[in-house]
Amino acid sequence: MTPAEFLHLWHKAVLSKDAALLSSIIAEGCELHSPVVWKPTSDKAYLIHILQGVIDTIDDFAYREEWVKENGIILEFTGTVAGKGLVGIDKITLGEDGRMIRIEVLIRPMNTYIEFATRMREHALAFKKEIA
Repeated sequence: MTPAEFLHLWHKAVLSKDAALLSSIIAEGCELHSPVVWKPTSDKAYLIHILQGVIDTIDDFAYREEWVKENGIILEFTGTVAGKGLVGIDKITLGEDGRMIRIEVLIRPMNTYIEFATRMREHALAFKKEIA
């Protein structure tokens, strides 16, 4: 799968909140580096749970910019949490087969991040109590 094909499927999965489609483009062992938890995880089921939580937690979630260089993708997103605006970046690395092998998420500003992190911690704890 090419980066363009990955992006087409990624945007479709995020827009439709389709966990099965997300799973199909994420490699087993994909690393999640999240601002919400201190330790990266490579549990695919947990990663999908977290991604769905992000989509559900951020209102008016939308991607506004994307940059692609070889197997690296940066997606800039916007949205609101509790009426507060936020901007974030998904830094994605694709493997040789075109599926995601690493995602690092960055979010600002701090006041919105704190509200987001509080909500996401509860979402994370619903999956794995020892993670958050």
